[in-house]
Amino acid sequence: GSAFKLVVLQALQQQIAAGTLRWDQVISLDPAWQSLPSGILQRWPADTPLTVQTLATLMISLSDNTATDALINIVGTDAIEALSPRNRPFLTTRAAFILKNPANQNLLNRYLQAEDAERRSLLATLDNYSLPAVEVFTGDPVALEIEWFFTATELCNGIATVANLPLMQVEPGLADPTDWRQVAYKGGAEPGVLNFTTHLTAANGSTYCITATWNRDVALDEAQFAGLYQSAIAALKQASHSATE
Repeated sequence: GSAFKLVVLQALQQQIAAGTLRWDQVISLDPAWQSLPSGILQRWPADTPLTVQTLATLMISLSDNTATDALINIVGTDAIEALSPRNRPFLTTRAAFILKNPANQNLLNRYLQAEDAERRSLLATLDNYSLPAVEVFTGDPVALEIEWFFTATELCNGIATVANLPLMQVEPGLADPTDWRQVAYKGGAEPGVLNFTTHLTAANGSTYCITATWNRDVALDEAQFAGLYQSAIAALKQASHSATE
């Protein structure tokens, strides 16, 4: 799910460190980047000026898919794929929604059967397809083969590299920020997919990562999964606080 946005932010951070991009650089919102919710930018006017910082903050805090696709296009998929070798070609959220659309089953079949070069050629044609209705993705899981795939270690390594960015502290997720010196969070959810990934810094400076993913070909009970995850955070809080006493 949307936990993949951590690697987009990681690639962006590298380009800012290299001087290729700046946080305060202004970008005009391109209609070609319009995606489906979550987020708010899909409703904003074309050519709205936005800073790179704003796009990144919306991508992480609101999981804004249009902001995400803007940054994927700005950073470039080559840079992102270098950090995410199991996700090639790297999909925008718009491409994923179009491929998952049941009305495009023939396109999906061609994509799944194709090798890398043909897949990239197919992705280049997606501007000719309209986005499906949001309701397509509010029921049972749809085309779970179209996803972004990361191991727990990859997610923890990814969030560790960006955890200190101020934008990572806007949305703490399921952890109570008053219990920790710092909380950085990114999750992901769609029918059949749930992920929570949290980077925690304790009072003594020790750092921890808790990531959990649930994949299944039926709708998932997010409340149940969140309860289990919060229990893990509570247990870690108790252990980390005991270690400092």
